[in-house]
Amino acid sequence: MEGFVPWPTEFAQRYRQEGYWQDKTITEVMDESFERFASKPLLISAQSGRTYTYQEFGHLVNRLALHLKALGLKLYDRVILQIPNQPEVLLTYLAILKAGGIPIMALPPHQEAEIGYFAKLAEAKCLAISSTYRNTDKQQMAKNIMKEAPSLDMVLVTGGEPRQGFHSLDRLLADPIEERIDDCTMPRPDTDLPAVLQLSGGTTGISKLIPRTHNDYVYNFLCNADVCDLSQSSVMLMAIPQQHNFAIACPGFMGLAASGGCEVLSDLPSPQSALELIPKYQVTHWTAVPAMIIGMLNYPDRNQYDLRSLEMILTGGQKLNPEVAYRIRPELGCDVQQVLGMAEGPLLWTRRNDPDEVRFGTQGRPQSPADEFKIVDPATEIEVMPGEMGELWCRGPHTIRGYYRAPEHNAKAFSADGFYKSGDLVRLHPSGNIVVEGRLKDCINRGGEKISAEEIENHILANSQVNICACVAMPDPVLGEKVCVFVVLKPGKELTLAELNRFLLEERRIAKYKLPERLELLDTLPLTNVGKLNKVALRAAIAAKLE
Repeated sequence: MEGFVPWPTEFAQRYRQEGYWQDKTITEVMDESFERFASKPLLISAQSGRTYTYQEFGHLVNRLALHLKALGLKLYDRVILQIPNQPEVLLTYLAILKAGGIPIMALPPHQEAEIGYFAKLAEAKCLAISSTYRNTDKQQMAKNIMKEAPSLDMVLVTGGEPRQGFHSLDRLLADPIEERIDDCTMPRPDTDLPAVLQLSGGTTGISKLIPRTHNDYVYNFLCNADVCDLSQSSVMLMAIPQQHNFAIACPGFMGLAASGGCEVLSDLPSPQSALELIPKYQVTHWTAVPAMIIGMLNYPDRNQYDLRSLEMILTGGQKLNPEVAYRIRPELGCDVQQVLGMAEGPLLWTRRNDPDEVRFGTQGRPQSPADEFKIVDPATEIEVMPGEMGELWCRGPHTIRGYYRAPEHNAKAFSADGFYKSGDLVRLHPSGNIVVEGRLKDCINRGGEKISAEEIENHILANSQVNICACVAMPDPVLGEKVCVFVVLKPGKELTLAELNRFLLEERRIAKYKLPERLELLDTLPLTNVGKLNKVALRAAIAAKLE
């Protein structure tokens, strides 16, 4: 497939021989679960209260896949999936896969700038959206993008009447097409080719597309489910966007479904919502970023809720501070597993039987015995001594060998021998686990959402008032980091934070979570002694000012 970087033959052969790659498609693994656990509950919609059994869910996936095939979706066609946390997002995801398509996992807040970029880069054929999202007319967004992306000729809409030429997902799911067609066969994709296009955290411009193959992604979520000890008795609360790698495959919905468990899907990430849903559905596992955990720990009426069913919090996306981790058992009565994970594939987990110092003070070790990692000096690319800080490099059976259609970036992001350069600054703990110390790349981690400083800077520079600017991370006690922008204005110009953000939303049409939350106006930006922009000084300045 053009633009896809495969694993070298010798690695692929070894991963097969050692049993990591099974040569099964995601659809085949999910279909096995639909049959094996047929009468068990698979999904509960917190919004509607509806419960889907494995059998019913599998039946609806098959129905929608038949409709997609009838509408013209072909093997390896790309479909941008942007439905928020409701059952249709998972039904559509699995239906695209079953029809042989490749879902692009866009986040619900993404706007025209991001979705249009993905559509053109991947030559997407189809876009699946909700009719509206947080007062945004997504159907109008789709119409605007179709003018710029000629490959996009199919739009699927849920939650509202589709515009002329668009298709209603809700009606397709209700229409028993399987009863009136003779040929229900589906194309079978190559298990070594991309199954899903995930999004990178985005350190240089808009997010890169991450091609996850059937072989590597199946192993990814099965191995996750094993490390997290999921079973038929597991009930997992999911309130982070379902398209996230963490939510879909780490272990996420697919790892849970392969284990016979049940997911409670919520579109409300608030602590009050979690506190209400955990006792209502006897939730055993909660997938949450640290900001959500902090919100629950600090919720004033938390003790009014019965959380005795909750056994484990699975947390990642950003570093969980040890001070917070140590509060979880005495205050919430459950345990916690941390993961340092990337959509590119590397996954390092703490284990349930690790000592407290390791479980609460590190971010884990590789989940698979076939995973390789090393910690190198970013300047020399030579491995550092144990305990010294360096950049984490990873290679393994579920770590990609290159981004999709990004040869120039791949040359920088991967070593000559195939290690992915994570951009995470870490050190090796005596236990063999990794401790995250920071980021090498110019990236802001806002509550688990990775924001490219360069992308936001490029949008801000389009403002006629701005001469130069620099976006940096500023510390935040709940979200970890927020976006602060330092701006030098053109002579005689004025700008407020509200005006800047209105411009970014209305003129540049970027996702709201990327907006700067502080504006600092300067006469000049500081430079290093070699004349480069000194972001270290800017980060230190805003941290000191906030303190």
